[in-house]
Amino acid sequence: METLIKYTLILHVFSGGTALISGLIAIFTKKGQKAHINSGLVYFWSMLSVIITGLMVGFYRENLFLQSIAIFSFYMAFTGKRFLRNKKELSPQKIDWFVGILSAMVGLLMLSFGLHYFFLVGFKSVVPMLLVFGFLLSWMTIEDLRRLYLKQFIKGAWLLKHISRMGGSFIATSTAFLLVNTSVEPVWVMWLLPTAIGTPMIVVASRKWRKKLRL
Repeated sequence: METLIKYTLILHVFSGGTALISGLIAIFTKKGQKAHINSGLVYFWSMLSVIITGLMVGFYRENLFLQSIAIFSFYMAFTGKRFLRNKKELSPQKIDWFVGILSAMVGLLMLSFGLHYFFLVGFKSVVPMLLVFGFLLSWMTIEDLRRLYLKQFIKGAWLLKHISRMGGSFIATSTAFLLVNTSVEPVWVMWLLPTAIGTPMIVVASRKWRKKLRL
């Protein structure tokens, strides 16, 4: 079993590195160009590998942080890709409902675990991560499921959603990479650094395209 986990971890690290590199290429290449499309596809499939290997290693080592980050990052990448596919109309398929409902259940479970541990140990260890990512994942998935059910569609919103979800996924992946591979004190610096850099970039890109699309 240890050998399997060892090679799974190697694949996880390789997939994570590939996701970071392809994600950067997608961010800094022009939207719609071949380089952006291809790097985006590489990023998505790398993230699929990250979540599968992350869940395996996290479950074996009882690492809630690794499991939670993997699920959160992949859900944002998945919905970012699906918003791109459904740019002309919101036509949900079974996979949208399946991933949405499953992710909502995971988000609520993370949130409940976070509250449980909070009353046991306070705001320590994995508690902040479970509460923050549990809340964000629950909120996003429930909102997405509501939109799927109501078939709400706003012209041009697909692009803004694609930008914010893919960007958010990359921020979460970068945060995990920094936390696992660095030992900077205080730890909250590594928690906030990718968000502090990535969020303004997402806002600027969204405003740029909002003006172009006249939304």
